[in-house]
Amino acid sequence: MHAVDPSRSREWFSGGHQQESSVRAIDPAPVRAPYNPILSLLLVSVLLVVPTGCGSDGEDVSSWTPGPRPVSDERPVLAASGDVEVDRGSTFAAVSESGEGEIVVIFTNADGWAYFDDEGYLTGVSVEILEDFFRWVESTRDVSLDVVWSEDDDWMQFYRRVRDARGGVIGAGNVTITDERRQELDFSPAYQSNVAVLITHEDVPELESMQNASERFRGFAAHPYLGTLHEERVNQLRERRIPGLRVLPLSSNDEILAAVSESPDRLAWIDAHAYFRGVEEGLPIRRHPVADDSSESFGFILPRGSDWTPLLEEFFLEDDGYRNSERYREILLTHLGEGLSELLEEVREVREVR
Repeated sequence: MHAVDPSRSREWFSGGHQQESSVRAIDPAPVRAPYNPILSLLLVSVLLVVPTGCGSDGEDVSSWTPGPRPVSDERPVLAASGDVEVDRGSTFAAVSESGEGEIVVIFTNADGWAYFDDEGYLTGVSVEILEDFFRWVESTRDVSLDVVWSEDDDWMQFYRRVRDARGGVIGAGNVTITDERRQELDFSPAYQSNVAVLITHEDVPELESMQNASERFRGFAAHPYLGTLHEERVNQLRERRIPGLRVLPLSSNDEILAAVSESPDRLAWIDAHAYFRGVEEGLPIRRHPVADDSSESFGFILPRGSDWTPLLEEFFLEDDGYRNSERYREILLTHLGEGLSELLEEVREVREVR
C-alpha cells in the first residue's frame, strides 16, 4: 500500500481536514563557489541517470481513482498498488481506547463483488457489506473509522498480504472457507454461497455423467485458476478420470473465459458468478451441471487472531442474521442480478435444510 499522495489528502482522507502549512522555506544566501569543470561533468552525469518516475514523488495524479461510496460523509482513502512488506491497520483494542483508527481492506477486482462503477466509485457485494459493517461498528461502539481500500489483483499475493498483515486488515477476494486455510487465517461468517461450475466451449456436447469425462474430454487442456480450489478440482479430474489431461494454469477469470471461448478443446472450473458474467457478455461457453460443486462458501479473511473477527461474527448474527435481511437481498440483486442471486440463495437454503 503506497502512502497517500499528500497533495490530495483533503479530497481522499476520510475524516481529515485540510490545513495550510505555516512552515515557509527560507532561501539561504547564495554562496559562490569556484568553477570546476570536472565536478560539473560529474554532476551532469548523475542527473542523467537519476530516475524521474520512482516512488510517490513521481506518481501521476491522473491515475488516482475515487474510492467506494463513503462510510461517513467523506470519501475514504483508495490506496495505490505497490510493494508492501506488511500491511497494518489499527487493532480494535486501540480503536476502542482512542475512539478512532484506520482499517485497511485489501480487495481483488471482480465484477459484481468489488468493481468500479460508471462514475468511478468502488462498489459491489463485498464492498457494500463491509461498508455496512463499518457503519455498524461506528454506531454501536461510538468510534470513527478511516478505511483504506487497497486493490491487488494477484490473488495469491492478495492472500499472502492478508495472512501476513497486522492489526485491522480485512481481505475481500471471494475466498472459499476451508479448514486448511483456517490454520493460517481468520474468516468472517460466510457472506455468500458459491457454486463452482465446469465450462467448455459451447460446441462441446453437454456431459451427462462424470464417468464419461475421459471420453468426452480426450485431448483437452484444463485451465485452473492459479492458487484456488479450482486447481484441486482439475488435479482430481486428471488423477481419477483423464490421466493425460494437460493442465495450463491461468491467473484470472478473464483469461480463463477467453481461453475456453476461443477453442473447443479447453475446460475449466470457475465460480458461478464468473460463468454468468460470461453468458451475459455473449461468450460461446457451455456449463456442464453434472460437475457442479455447491459445497463452498465465501468469507472475508483477516490475520489469524485478529480482534476484528469477533465483531464481524456479531455483525452477521445480529437480529435475524444479516444474510436474512432485506438490505442483503437488495445488495445481491443490485450487483449480481436476479438469476445469479436466486441460484446462490437456493444453494444456501438447501444447505440449511441439510
